[in-house]
Amino acid sequence: MAWQKVKSRIVVGIILVLMGIVYLLRNYDIFLFPVDFLTWEYFFILFGLLLFVLSDNKTAGIVFLAIGLFNLVPGLWPLIFVIIGLYIIMKRKGSRSSYHKKDFQGDPNISASENSNDFLEDVNIFGGGTKIINTDNFKGGSVVSIFGGSDINLMGSKLADGEQSLEVTAIFGGSTLIIPSEWKVELDVISIFGGFGDKRRKDPNIVYDQNKVLVVKGLVLFGGGEIKN
Repeated sequence: MAWQKVKSRIVVGIILVLMGIVYLLRNYDIFLFPVDFLTWEYFFILFGLLLFVLSDNKTAGIVFLAIGLFNLVPGLWPLIFVIIGLYIIMKRKGSRSSYHKKDFQGDPNISASENSNDFLEDVNIFGGGTKIINTDNFKGGSVVSIFGGSDINLMGSKLADGEQSLEVTAIFGGSTLIIPSEWKVELDVISIFGGFGDKRRKDPNIVYDQNKVLVVKGLVLFGGGEIKN
């Protein structure tokens, strides 16, 4: 997990440094190599490919690829709806499959519907809402906000043992996660023209359970989000 965090930040850092150097050379007419064809769309495509290959955050890679390609070839823009639709279908199909798989590996008397709250799957596109999660075994999931947003309330839940991952993707949108103060939370969110922070009120008397941690990772692009209690 630590190596994945390092790789993600290395990718972001390298791309930003390269973009800065290339455009600085262009602004001062220092053509050490041909840069006329290096428009921002190509950087987005390269950025997306690197994120998709090197990072756990495949969603972020796909978003950057799509933005670059659709601006290079405007006639492809209707594919946005196809990609969003397939994403929603595959996410829900994968979620149901994972629930059934975990049920059969565990207690056969526990149904998939009883375990469904353990995993969060929230998609908000040109809209939003509030979702309250109550479970004694929260195992992460994903929150996607595109031109929309949501409030996720986990105050009535308990975190499952081990390291659980919650992936956040906010593009021209955002999400608010309401999380208990006693949960140990680690942030690994890439923010570009946006931000995502843990704004919970800190209690110096709280002793975090080191065997339970929620890793919030993902991408915020022209958007934002926060964790609060």
